[in-house]
Amino acid sequence: MYKEINKYFLTLLVIISLLITQACSNPKVSGSNTNESTAAAQKENDQETVTITIGYQSPTAQTWGALIIKNQKLYEKYLKQLHPDKNFKIEWFDAPAGSVLNNNMVGGKIQISFLGDMPSLLNGVMGITQKNYRSVFIAFDGKGKNGRNQAILVPKGSDIQDVKDLEGKTVSTPIGSSAHRMLLDALEQNNMVDKVKIIDQSVTLGMQSIEQNKIAAHSSWEPYPSLITKKDIGNVLLSGEETNRDYLAGVVANRDWAEKNKSYVVAFLAALSDAHQLVLDDPEKAAKIFAEESKFPLDITLKMAKNIRFDSAIYQKDLDTLSSSVDFLIRIDKLKEKLNLDEFVDDTYLREAVELLGKNYLDNKELKGDWSKEKVY
Repeated sequence: MYKEINKYFLTLLVIISLLITQACSNPKVSGSNTNESTAAAQKENDQETVTITIGYQSPTAQTWGALIIKNQKLYEKYLKQLHPDKNFKIEWFDAPAGSVLNNNMVGGKIQISFLGDMPSLLNGVMGITQKNYRSVFIAFDGKGKNGRNQAILVPKGSDIQDVKDLEGKTVSTPIGSSAHRMLLDALEQNNMVDKVKIIDQSVTLGMQSIEQNKIAAHSSWEPYPSLITKKDIGNVLLSGEETNRDYLAGVVANRDWAEKNKSYVVAFLAALSDAHQLVLDDPEKAAKIFAEESKFPLDITLKMAKNIRFDSAIYQKDLDTLSSSVDFLIRIDKLKEKLNLDEFVDDTYLREAVELLGKNYLDNKELKGDWSKEKVY
């Protein structure tokens, strides 16, 4: 009997040994996939992770190039193309105003920001006057020809029909903004500068004041003029185009960070160029992205996609506009000294990004002329 038991156990051990050997030499497909996935995950964990924070403004239509980059993950695409050995974490900081972004850039919390023209220039001055912070202007985003995409608004039913009717009234605007400048231009054209009281109000507060009929007028930028008229709670008194001054939005970076990470900046500007091309080629798709990311109605975002020129290129006429804006900020005591645009603006990153995309940048003759109808970056 003992012999039979020993024989039984011996046979069982042989069978188990064969099963183990077979399992080791012929693993199941699912197990192989699991091992490969684990190895891939381990490799990814071993890669360096770089975090980059980008500031943007969903309430400002001319900075909506950011919304497409964010929604379509275009920055991640080019970062991975240039640095396949690294992991990137892109964080997006949505702010109600450029001043919030500027403070966070000086504090080292944001590396790149989408800003209106005036906040961009103020950022440049902060790069000179603040300790441990330097600034560089690397590209434009949205452009409004001759003041397009700005307006002076009045409440629904207001008896104010002309700029001259604002005499003795109170008008609000974000002081130091392009809308403030547009307002002053309109008042100067009508010899009204000293006849109107101007107070500082954010765009959102100004819109509330118009809706509640608490103020005679508010000077603002898109998409709020379109939203106010769509809701039928206010009217456009004067379009910014009547002042004949371009309205620009740009992109500013922390210069120290940019110089240490040039390829990251180039990748970002390649992504920005792709975003601008998408708006040009398919404004309907761009409008859907704008609506999804900004929460403004689709018909308004479609109007923005068609009315705003999204173009990174730095023309001489754009620099002339920024130069006159510097003079404006000095005039209203927002700047104490003139900002040197030759030192602040650097298009070398943009030129490399255009080359990365296999395109040719504008030549000197083109850069000194009007905006090209064929070339957008």
